[in-house]
Amino acid sequence: MSSHKALLEIGIEEIPASEVKSIVSQINGRLPNLLEQQRINYSNIKTFIASRRFGVLIKGLPEKQEDYYQEKRGPAEKVAFKDGKPTKALEGFLRSNNATVDDVEVREFKGTSYIFLKKKVEGKKTSLVLSEVFKELIHGLQFKKPMRWGNGEHKFVRPVRWLVALFDDEVLNLELFDKKASDTSYGHRFFFDKIKVTSENYFETLKEALVIADFDERAQMVINELERIEKEKNVTIPRDAELIDEVTCITELPTAVLGKFLPKYLYLPDEVIIVTIRHHQRTFPVYEGNKLTNSFVAFQDGPADPKGNVRRGYEEVINARLEDAHFYFERDIQKPLEAYVEYLKGILFQRGLGTLYEKTQRVRSLSKYIAKQLNAKPVEEEAIDRTALLAKADLTTRVVQEFPELQGIMGRIYALESGESSEVAWGIQEHYEPLNEVPETLTGAVVGVADRIDTLVGNFLLGNIPSGSKDPYGLRRKLSQIFETMYAFGWNMNLIKLFEKAADNLGEGYEKISTTLEPFIKSRYEAFLLEKGYSINIARAVSMWWKNPYLGELVAKAISEIIGRDDFDKLLVAYQRVHNISKKHDSNKFDGSLFLKEAEVNLFNAYVEALDKIKKALEKRDFSVALKTLIALKEPIDEYFDEVFVMDSQVDIRLNRLGFLKALDELFFEIADLSYLINEEHK
Repeated sequence: MSSHKALLEIGIEEIPASEVKSIVSQINGRLPNLLEQQRINYSNIKTFIASRRFGVLIKGLPEKQEDYYQEKRGPAEKVAFKDGKPTKALEGFLRSNNATVDDVEVREFKGTSYIFLKKKVEGKKTSLVLSEVFKELIHGLQFKKPMRWGNGEHKFVRPVRWLVALFDDEVLNLELFDKKASDTSYGHRFFFDKIKVTSENYFETLKEALVIADFDERAQMVINELERIEKEKNVTIPRDAELIDEVTCITELPTAVLGKFLPKYLYLPDEVIIVTIRHHQRTFPVYEGNKLTNSFVAFQDGPADPKGNVRRGYEEVINARLEDAHFYFERDIQKPLEAYVEYLKGILFQRGLGTLYEKTQRVRSLSKYIAKQLNAKPVEEEAIDRTALLAKADLTTRVVQEFPELQGIMGRIYALESGESSEVAWGIQEHYEPLNEVPETLTGAVVGVADRIDTLVGNFLLGNIPSGSKDPYGLRRKLSQIFETMYAFGWNMNLIKLFEKAADNLGEGYEKISTTLEPFIKSRYEAFLLEKGYSINIARAVSMWWKNPYLGELVAKAISEIIGRDDFDKLLVAYQRVHNISKKHDSNKFDGSLFLKEAEVNLFNAYVEALDKIKKALEKRDFSVALKTLIALKEPIDEYFDEVFVMDSQVDIRLNRLGFLKALDELFFEIADLSYLINEEHK
């Protein structure tokens, strides 16, 4: 029974938190494949990582690789034997493979008899193979920002300081980055030095040396420490998952430290306090009920600090940072937010797209245009324009320059301080809303869409077109947010008109970018619908609606509700006949007087009736009714193809029938390109 274990530990200088998840993901993705390639079975792989080490513990390993049979084809039988005796050709083949005549057999291959050798290959010892597996695993890791050290010959996430590689208690013959494997690891850097480990007791031995190597266990320790303080102090500490992960990444024994900053800083907006202690000091804010207190929870790497040195260190730094924030905030609010708009003239938005002031004016223009399209009330138009004017003003304030994470948030705070309406203030913050968060205010929605369209069109005019995985200006993300906002607010609006207006604001014609921008928008709209949960075929069928994202999503929803129904599936079969025979015909012109068959007249009458119903349904955005109207065409279409030969030998009759079917095909296309839905399963 397989019961062996193997351990690999890479001792390293502090691993950046940004690299942790990637390292674990790469190991979990590659190691099973490497073991499989080497015919080594296992029962479990546990990947571990802490601030100064990472590696794997593999359980259930065999003593050696699985044996296998190697088969080789040798010379043809007539070449291998002469008068029943082996020739020199066969003897050479056998000699090169360390085999005898008894190891071969004659089999036919592609009509010719050949000599085949089938030989058992003994598996190597697992300990020997693991050395190569581990070497390939480590050298194959990729990092965002690798480092070089020594004479520059080594390149890794951080300099490697020690290496542990064991098969049970046996040290593997492995060398990486000039470090030879041993059974010697290191405990907590402030309290322990070298420690002996085995693959059997690795995690327990490290715990005794004040190191929790398992990431999930450390994360739970962080949570447990927060819960402990909540109970002891009767307070609430929000569980910030991202911050918990970060603390877990940068520690080996996370221990909570409860500190306080000066009460006078509670005068600052909560957001300023939180970003100061969270983003810059990786500490958790503390609440009593819903009220922020002047307490915070930090984490030290190591056991408790009875003398309070760590606590005082955190308090000193946080008080200094809050004093800066207090100074900047007091200075900023001495002027109304509108006064900062002028300073935007001195800040470049993007090379080729002018200053932030120029962008502000373009966004105001496009926002007004969108408001007109929405038939906004005068009071709404005024609020939208005011929001667009002030949207970027906070970027020139000292607090935002010091804490960039607060852009938009400080805009809202300063707007309210300046007496602006709540609609304007929240619009300023919400126009920055990230992906998957839709603004609640009309002002934030309009200005946010205008801002993103201006950036999108401007970059396409500059030739900054995303390709592959490269999208330095985040245009895909901006476009998804545009789709999301337009759908959430139900804007029945043509995107092309907005692009034309944006291009005009930039002093260019839309036609300059239409051939590159439109395919990009269409493909991203398909991706947007896929993210919404629609199948790939439905997404493609309605991608023609990219010009009006809101209506397109309504069409996709209507199709998803009806697809799979027997009557709709039968309609698709009928439609396929219409589409296939007419798709290469380039005219939809026809003359009803040339219809010769009753079935032609019947389908024409059904077409005229459907045309009127579908037009009214589209005006009401009732795509379910439009689809049901199409379903009613199924029987007259079937009757038509049963009784009418479209490709008549008489040219005028043939072209007339093709023109009519083309018109019918285009009627279907008013709703969606149903050709993508043929054989689509109900999802």
